[in-house]
Amino acid sequence: MMVLGAMAAMNSGCGEIVFNPIQNGSWESTPEAIAPIDEAPDEADDGASPPHVIALRGSDVDFGSLHFSPTLNPHPWADPDALVLFFSSAVQQCSQPVLAMEVGATCDLAPAWQHILMIPPELNGPGVIDLSVLRVGFQQFMLMDNCSGGGGTGNRYWGTLEIVESDETSLFVKVRGTDNANFPIDGDHTVQRCGT
Repeated sequence: MMVLGAMAAMNSGCGEIVFNPIQNGSWESTPEAIAPIDEAPDEADDGASPPHVIALRGSDVDFGSLHFSPTLNPHPWADPDALVLFFSSAVQQCSQPVLAMEVGATCDLAPAWQHILMIPPELNGPGVIDLSVLRVGFQQFMLMDNCSGGGGTGNRYWGTLEIVESDETSLFVKVRGTDNANFPIDGDHTVQRCGT
């Protein structure tokens, strides 16, 4: 009834109408705050997540756990001061950075991938590194849902890696132009340094 009267008053050109939410007293208890409406819709989850990345010195890597071709020359792992970056879809541990992804031996991680880049010490500094130079080594391996897999090793990868910031505990790097859907390492990464 009050609403109809208010509508009639608004249509008839009467003065300002003020609606008071309480009458004859006050709220019995303090009303709960109304949560604000989220103006921006949540981004759709496409199932992709950024890779996990850790860094080790060459001297801290057990290269017996890697599968580099013995014909690679010069060996990218030969220098103990090399910067070794481990990118993976799975969480990696500093104590055992090379993931056990042997086909048929275990499928606990499937599906998963790991991509390892070895940067020689003369390139390990602030600035852009061309990953196609001979001294940059790589290893990559993928384990599929059905426990099949594949990968490769070599030197002279493609794309660039920019070391933006570096200190004793972490790195901030930008990887561009690798353009490999199976090993999606492109992006900006804050990297934990192991052994510090």
